[in-house]
Amino acid sequence: MIVIPAIDIRRGKVVRLTHGDPSDETVYADDPLEVARRFESDGAQMIHVVDLDAALESGENRRVVREICGAVQVPVQTGGGLRSLESVEEVLSAGAARAVVSTQAALDSEFLTEAATRFGDQLVAAVDIRHGRVMIRGWREVAGLVDEVIPGMETAGAARFLVTSIAVDGTLEGPDLELYKRVLSRTGRPVLASGGVRTSDDLRALADLGVEGAIVGKAIYEGTISVAEVNAP
Repeated sequence: MIVIPAIDIRRGKVVRLTHGDPSDETVYADDPLEVARRFESDGAQMIHVVDLDAALESGENRRVVREICGAVQVPVQTGGGLRSLESVEEVLSAGAARAVVSTQAALDSEFLTEAATRFGDQLVAAVDIRHGRVMIRGWREVAGLVDEVIPGMETAGAARFLVTSIAVDGTLEGPDLELYKRVLSRTGRPVLASGGVRTSDDLRALADLGVEGAIVGKAIYEGTISVAEVNAP
């Protein structure tokens, strides 16, 4: 299982939100490029970058995302506000290895089918879940029930899912293992897990379930997990 450190960018800074709440924000660094370079030097195999301003429809950090893609050699997976084929094309052309789509993918199966056909394995379908419901538009609106949305997105062509448990995101309370069991029972596609990881034991528990990878943010910034530790040979 691959462990992917996360860089969430808001107003040009590296932040973490608790439960995805913009009013509950902790700033960890002023320079996202410096953080990306440190992750790479510590052995990260991939970096996950989120443009929170674009996701929340309150601005964008596309220039910073482009700079990160150009500053590191490891693959960059990025999302946040990618709601058109053109926006996906833009970040991939800027050097991102993968583009993460959420709101539009959940709302429009034709968009997802066309995007999956055009971009293939470079496309990741994000499914953000709260109490069994898939949340969109920065986790502010309901798109449907997870048991219906994920199979529908797989049928539409999603090659890979990034599943976030909003209830534990940014809390360091441990991942929602039952949610990932549920998701894995409903799709044969690879699943990346996000939310709640605190320790290496949490990562082992996710690996035992069979997820492809885990996105880790706050645990790294708070020092309960190190990028070097989880990438040690």
